[in-house]
Amino acid sequence: MVAQAQIKGVICLKVGITLVVMLLSFLLSGRSAGIASGLGGAIALAGSLLYARVAYQLAYGPPAALIRLHYAAEGAKMALTFVAFAAVFVFYRQVAWMWLFIGYIAATSAYWFGLLIQFNGKK
Repeated sequence: MVAQAQIKGVICLKVGITLVVMLLSFLLSGRSAGIASGLGGAIALAGSLLYARVAYQLAYGPPAALIRLHYAAEGAKMALTFVAFAAVFVFYRQVAWMWLFIGYIAATSAYWFGLLIQFNGKK
């Protein structure tokens, strides 16, 4: 079982990366780019929060049940991501799409950085 500190650490890392990318994109390309990269990061963050909620319902259990939860969590995350991107493109037509995807990719990369960092819950 993954420690809750590790999950919270990755989520906080996603928030931090999203804020940094938002600031950089705002400074480099203006308000529209900042908003778009923030939306991309928010989509990645929402998917991660949903994944954590679904996948870690059981602390312990039969391996088959645990893997089913992870499959369900991944499916829910993918569906949410698809719907969120579709909603952004439908309701925010002037979105700076390049910055939207840069924000999403940057926030998603926090998972890979989280594998390298050992979060222990201590400050």
